[in-house]
Amino acid sequence: MNKLLATTFGSLLLSSALFANTLDKDSIKISFEGYKAPQMVGVKGKFTTSKVEFKDNSSFAKQIVGASITLSPNDIDMSNPVITNNIINAFFNTLNNKGDVKVELVSLIEGKDVGTITAKVTINNQSTTMPLVYKIQNGDMGKKEFTAEGRIDLAPFSNTTKALKALSDAAPGHLKISWNVVDIFVTGTLK
Repeated sequence: MNKLLATTFGSLLLSSALFANTLDKDSIKISFEGYKAPQMVGVKGKFTTSKVEFKDNSSFAKQIVGASITLSPNDIDMSNPVITNNIINAFFNTLNNKGDVKVELVSLIEGKDVGTITAKVTINNQSTTMPLVYKIQNGDMGKKEFTAEGRIDLAPFSNTTKALKALSDAAPGHLKISWNVVDIFVTGTLK
């Protein structure tokens, strides 16, 4: 009987330890790097807010698959008001009339503190997928930190060419070239 209780108790502890590591929704931050000029010079920005919805908070894997993220171009900060204005009003106004970008996390390959998330990105009712490679590692103050990054090609969206031209025309520093790839970075902490 004692062995049965010990085994049951041990299983419950292991189970609760596995489910204790879920993403803290309030800690999630999304940033990006776009590229300009013939030398493919990076320009970094971030979304100051994002709406993240999890369908199931019982484990990390269940949080990820089926999660949705809504990003508004109006919530972009490029650390420079002129660049921010160009991204919002020249690029996103042409790409999708400053409409929201919708992201759905559709699948997960989960390893030991590493994995791949497939994200479906929708703009103007057109979608493409992109992989995000993630890592979970110990951070400051003993909290586990989640980092993910991936690259999206904007070519599948019908207004991309016009939007990139509008951005290049508005921003002389682009030297008439705005690149159609954007690197995405996601960070957060686990609780």
